[in-house]
Amino acid sequence: MLLVSVALEQSIGAVIKYQESPENAESSEFLLLRNRRGFWGFPQGHKEKGESEIQTLVREVFEETGIKALEIQSYIGKIHYSYFKGDGMKSEKEVRFYFATTPTREIKISEEHADFRWVTLTDALNMLDHAKLKLVLTKGHRKGLY
Repeated sequence: MLLVSVALEQSIGAVIKYQESPENAESSEFLLLRNRRGFWGFPQGHKEKGESEIQTLVREVFEETGIKALEIQSYIGKIHYSYFKGDGMKSEKEVRFYFATTPTREIKISEEHADFRWVTLTDALNMLDHAKLKLVLTKGHRKGLY
């Protein structure tokens, strides 16, 4: 029997809530990005060698959304899944999610995304295509983060 070892890819993602100021925590709009395949999700990306998770988070959020003002609040949890790359090779991925707030509503999406929306928690749960992303959002809500 041939055992093939699959490298675990590590990514960091952010559930971002719009919050004008720390005193005004009432807003409940979350940022969703739609990728080129048509799926809604959160900003996330690969951890580069030598980066901390927070450095990856800040860099990826900026690259994918243009957001510079990001207040990282708390670690939410992680998801794990398998997928097939363009070359047909199977890959395992772990994404660690953090909850963050931003006073910025203006988004400048990267080439890898087709659209973005600020949506309520309920709309986000309806729009997210992947069950594991819905679980991340629900877990943060259950933890009382938003």
